Amino acid sequence: MIDREKRNQLAALIRRYLDGKAAASDFEKCQLGNYISADQAIYHVSLELSYYSENAASTLSKQDWDYIQRLLLLLESNSTVSYQYPRYRSWTQSVAAVLLVVCLFIILLTGFNWHLFLYFIPVGLATIPLLFLGEPVPEVRPFDHILTPFHSIADLGIAYDSANFVKQRYTAPSKYRNNSFFLRFLGADVSILFVFLFVICMPPFALIFLCFLDSDCEIKVQPA
Repeated sequence: MIDREKRNQLAALIRRYLDGKAAASDFEKCQLGNYISADQAIYHVSLELSYYSENAASTLSKQDWDYIQRLLLLLESNSTVSYQYPRYRSWTQSVAAVLLVVCLFIILLTGFNWHLFLYFIPVGLATIPLLFLGEPVPEVRPFDHILTPFHSIADLGIAYDSANFVKQRYTAPSKYRNNSFFLRFLGADVSILFVFLFVICMPPFALIFLCFLDSDCEIKVQPA
């Protein structure tokens, strides 16, 4: 289902943002309605923009700017978005189950006291790698960085043909043109350190989640 009115409203807001005339507060006003929209393309673009709208458009790298242009093309064409959630089983689930049993055994031996956290530390250190291992490695195609969210040059061409699309020229100051790694590093969320500390001290909570079947989200764009 294509909601052309909302697509046009969101596209206009994005162009205002790229022109430096819209701020994060402008996106927040329309996000709730976009997240519950029956048009999955609106939901997808709104979700992706949440990573960028808190910063000024002048700080965008060339790669980010081009990606937002393709999100605009997705909105202004008749392309649709669908989500698929294939479930998979990983070897990390078996390891997590064993570590969870170890945690329960430690609790039975020591009881609930402050020494428990000390005994949990080795299990917590073993749990942290499981958070990153065992997930399916996504297929990265040679031109993904210039095609995403579309899947091929042909799909991109179909979307261009169906939309009266005008790509905006990249106008960020030169000091932002080669900032990809450095600015992303400075903007990294340091709260991950607190997550690691929590996992080290209280590994059973993370292990319970790791024992369940996991699923991955696949985004399919049907060009039109």
